[in-house]
Amino acid sequence: MIESLYPGAFRATLENGLTVIGEEVPSSLSVSVGVWIRVGSRDDPPDRPGLAHFLEHLLFKGTKRRDATRISEEIDAVGGYINGATGKESTFYYADVPADGLPVAIDVLSDLVQHPAFDPAEVEKERGVILEEIRAHDDDPDQYGYDLFVSNLWKDSHPLSRPVLGTRATIRDVSVEEIAAFHRRYYRPANMVVVGCGALNREGFVELVARHFSAAPAESVSLDRTPPQLNPGRNRHPREIGQVQLYFGLPGSTAGAEDRFPLEIVNTVLGGGMSSRLFRLIREERGLAYAVTSSVVRYSDAGAWIIYAGTAPKNVGTVTDITLTELERLRREGISTEELARAKAKLRGHLVLGLETNAGKASRLGDAAINGREILSPQEIVRRVDGIGQEDIARVLEQFVRPEVINLAAIGPVDAGSQTS
Repeated sequence: MIESLYPGAFRATLENGLTVIGEEVPSSLSVSVGVWIRVGSRDDPPDRPGLAHFLEHLLFKGTKRRDATRISEEIDAVGGYINGATGKESTFYYADVPADGLPVAIDVLSDLVQHPAFDPAEVEKERGVILEEIRAHDDDPDQYGYDLFVSNLWKDSHPLSRPVLGTRATIRDVSVEEIAAFHRRYYRPANMVVVGCGALNREGFVELVARHFSAAPAESVSLDRTPPQLNPGRNRHPREIGQVQLYFGLPGSTAGAEDRFPLEIVNTVLGGGMSSRLFRLIREERGLAYAVTSSVVRYSDAGAWIIYAGTAPKNVGTVTDITLTELERLRREGISTEELARAKAKLRGHLVLGLETNAGKASRLGDAAINGREILSPQEIVRRVDGIGQEDIARVLEQFVRPEVINLAAIGPVDAGSQTS
């Protein structure tokens, strides 16, 4: 049975537990289709960080009936594009194709996720590729700095602290057997969502997906996840780079919490753009930084509100003081009626821009479905954002603006005149 979610959008569940979700876009000439799996780097074995990401790479290196070249050739032959990505809580594989390429995309994607070859020679080649990816990542100050910050953000070395890519040591050591076992454990229909958006017919799409996925048995998947706790403290990470990267970590809303909308309003006011308070105070008025941002990172059972600024060592104390003072003022005074209205308008605009493409629509649906969140229409999201009042803002400020539990990290030349306390 196909369930209507809102005009154009639908959902169905196959007998083996696989979820199919999508949106018909009659004006479109293309389709974005993806397969989402409810497993990410937080589910890596404790002694094998990077396993979920390694597996994602290997699925493109060949199946039992296609080698890597044929996978690329078949998608190229219909003028499409294929890729994958691993996150903290999910992994997904997707293809963007013209409408008549949809059967090919489903055929290839279903083959990738269900029938990987795990050829030992390909595993060894890809091991080298990932080691180079880690080296490139470590050479990037922004990416490396963020990983250092996150490594201490959660208490007790929680799995969310791990880098998605893993470490060089674990990537060198992980075996083909371990990778195959990880695939067998998590890549099951009940742990998957297939999503499609664009020039498709809902009945035809569900039938096409069923044709390629129904043979897989119905097997449950157990995820061994425990909610993390924020780790208060101040950490310095000396590194020879040109500026000090400052990260401030506060509690944030979970991915499905109703308070995610008012917190996003507050975040927009504080550091979510060039008209935000911190951008104006730190960059525009004082010239102390080039990049000044804030964002909310959400997971199924936790969230973190993160502020970032990059500045010269001599300015670390000033930037830190400005940020902490503004947080205290935010908690004490809240936001103005004008700031509330501007932030709402910005969020509405971001939603519209994010849904301009089929890939944007598919990503929103797939992410919500794989994490078991309520599927909201764009109109319902706008309605909820428009309904946010000052009482909602006051509630989230009390809940999330908590300087006493802040996690502050300084990464860079922090021993040369920099002060974070």
